[in-house]
Amino acid sequence: MKSTILLTLLAVLVVVTACHKDQPEMNTNLTDPCSFAKEVSADFDILEISGQTGSNFEKTTPTDTIFHNKSVRFIAKDSTATYTWYIGNEVLTDRAVVRYFDNALIGQNIPITLVVKKDPNLVCFPNDDGYDSITKVFHVSQFPIINIPSIEIGSIEGTYRVKSDHLPDSFDVVFYMSYNNLSQQKRNFENYDGYGSNCLNQADPNGGNYRQSWTNGGTSLSQCDYLIGNIHNRLDGVVEMNFTTKEHVGTPVVTYNWKYLGRKLN
Repeated sequence: MKSTILLTLLAVLVVVTACHKDQPEMNTNLTDPCSFAKEVSADFDILEISGQTGSNFEKTTPTDTIFHNKSVRFIAKDSTATYTWYIGNEVLTDRAVVRYFDNALIGQNIPITLVVKKDPNLVCFPNDDGYDSITKVFHVSQFPIINIPSIEIGSIEGTYRVKSDHLPDSFDVVFYMSYNNLSQQKRNFENYDGYGSNCLNQADPNGGNYRQSWTNGGTSLSQCDYLIGNIHNRLDGVVEMNFTTKEHVGTPVVTYNWKYLGRKLN
């Protein structure tokens, strides 16, 4: 009798233990299926274009102000919707549109409206009606102002306080445009490496927008260490500079990469 009871208890223990092992653990790391979902939005970017539209040399800069006589691309952030743009008297329906703004518009604020429609995600956003509209305004500036030998290109010219990994302390970089004695446009940088080096009347323009300016150091190492790069006065108030330079001597030639972040002082 005792043997029968003992065997029965052992059988029950085995069953209980087996059931315990088979219980699934609670998954506390489940991803919210709506964590990456978004409501229907008509948000769009305003991109000033430097260079020929559609070319391999085209450069664009997010902006709220442009040079006059420039093309601008307006592009919806949502890539899977139906679009209706209202630009002046025009009504357009592509996701991205480009328009040219000449000097007759200097000083004007240009409103751009986008209406977007698409099937909403009602699981995550039960009140989304699948419709949104946004109007943004950008300004057509008076710049560039060219009276050879002088040239003004607006607020991107000035003094910047920047920080880089190659120096322990911040330093100031001065940027401005000029003409040389051959009436050629040049970009000028004072203290471009933080060590006191200047690039004056040498660096060639390589594209320019109201908030961003690109430079090409020329064709030889003797010209500003072959300084190539750009200065970007971003919409968030941060200035970003990215340059490369090359050594004057040595084989092979060594290339240096400079990346600065900072703010405009004046």
